[in-house]
Amino acid sequence: MSKVSCIIAARNETFLYQTVEDLLHNAVDDIEVLVGFDGSPYIELPHDPRVFPFYYSQEGLKPTINKLAAQTRGQYILKCDAHCAFSPGYDDVLASTMEPNWMVVPRFYTLNAEEWKWQSDRHCDYWHLDCPLTDRKGYRFRAGGYWWDRTKARADIGPLDETLTHHGSCWFVGRDFFLNKLGGMQSEGYGVNWMEPADLGLRTWLGPWDGRVMVNKGCWYAHAHKGSQRPRGYPMSMQDINRSYLWTANHWMRNRWPQAVHKLEWLIDRFWPVPTWPENWRELQAKYEQEHPE
Repeated sequence: MSKVSCIIAARNETFLYQTVEDLLHNAVDDIEVLVGFDGSPYIELPHDPRVFPFYYSQEGLKPTINKLAAQTRGQYILKCDAHCAFSPGYDDVLASTMEPNWMVVPRFYTLNAEEWKWQSDRHCDYWHLDCPLTDRKGYRFRAGGYWWDRTKARADIGPLDETLTHHGSCWFVGRDFFLNKLGGMQSEGYGVNWMEPADLGLRTWLGPWDGRVMVNKGCWYAHAHKGSQRPRGYPMSMQDINRSYLWTANHWMRNRWPQAVHKLEWLIDRFWPVPTWPENWRELQAKYEQEHPE
């Protein structure tokens, strides 16, 4: 039985083949790679007995990931986007240092997908949540901000360390924790494609299981950003994204998750000071709720 199950949701992805090939080539233990095609077109995958394609009707990223996770046989699940490269031995590094109620992310680099190498040597280890109260474009919750200052300040700490949240393009988690405690990825309110870091990161930290979101600097992955290097696999509607931002902000800033044993302010205090969060954010939030009752 594979120790690590790698899962990828794919829709019209230019670099899917290279991503699967990279996962296979750089693994040192027994792995399996499950690819869920979220509607056509279907892209050829490496011919390898460890690769398992699944063909679904078009439903969205989160439903596809949840279906794949239910099919896994490994003790651990590594979810990644369909345009990522990995360091040698990533699977062993992540699995050998894992705790049951953790969600772990490797060190992050930006990928030059055309040349399949780092775009630069600059990396990011820590991620923060943007405060919706200081967003100039509205009350939006845009989770997953690069925390460059913390990455520099804590460069000598590790290889394991706590991070407030993650980027969303790659995460590593125990199969039991993901399926039976987190209950998979949530779409209600967020939408089927958006706000992955807030959904998973905040529920890991604030739920009734003493969870942690961690960075493991002992391995890395490189993620190709959207742009000229590749077409966007999932369509982007700014109306849907902004609706998701607003719902997520109200959901977490007003502490509406019924399973939470900690409020959001507990997590912000744990990592204080946090970029974009002013000293008086509690007073600003109270004023916002008075002006926007629901």
